[in-house]
Amino acid sequence: MYKIFLLAKQFGISVLDSAQAYGNAEERIGELSNNRFQIITKFRNLESPFSLHKELKESLTKLRSASVYGYMAHDSNLLIDNPTWWEVLKEAKLKGLVKKIGYSLYSVNQLESLLLKQMIPDIIQFPFNVLDRRFEPYLPELFSMGVEIHTRSVYLQGLLHMDANKLSSNLKKLKPYLMQIKEIASKDGFTASQLCLGFALQNPFINKVVIGIDNSKQLIENITFYQNSKLPGVVVNELNSIDVKEKKLLNPANWN
Repeated sequence: MYKIFLLAKQFGISVLDSAQAYGNAEERIGELSNNRFQIITKFRNLESPFSLHKELKESLTKLRSASVYGYMAHDSNLLIDNPTWWEVLKEAKLKGLVKKIGYSLYSVNQLESLLLKQMIPDIIQFPFNVLDRRFEPYLPELFSMGVEIHTRSVYLQGLLHMDANKLSSNLKKLKPYLMQIKEIASKDGFTASQLCLGFALQNPFINKVVIGIDNSKQLIENITFYQNSKLPGVVVNELNSIDVKEKKLLNPANWN
């Protein structure tokens, strides 16, 4: 695993995304990163504001750091249901324990509810990819407010890597869209993975694209995709023309 951190630093990766819910990820980052990265971590569902203080201290201990770059609600519903907890996050920021506070989103309704409650984040994370562009209309407004925008699920939980002919029965409705991506890639001299990563990276409102990896080989593969992912405007327009009708299937929670 140490090789992953060496490669990340070598290729200019500066931010690591973690969470209390990711097993022993925080401990491993604390052991191996040597404070060479900006760390973003996320807290789980908790019982009280006191628990949030405790959770943050536990994360800092595991990360072997006096502070973190970003601290976020892993489930935004936690803040929607407990607005006073936003004050706890702001207090942690004032104390210098956190540089930026925010939340991870799964639905547009969550974002609208949080903004309505005046919980304007410093940093935000949500799914965004060639097929799932639900949050796209909100990007200019968020960017204008100075929100640091991070997107995840660039490969739609691996779906966009899959052979369109081998989709499970409940995902077969997405086959035409995967074939469209493959056709555009083949025609324009890209791989489907390069298109998917490049599509997110070319968006001027997106600050960071979060990619999960299991080993150094996957990291190198994604770095290679990144190095060859600059897309011409005509290709971006072709990808933007893909319009998924089965919106429900863009949420992996509905795949079973």
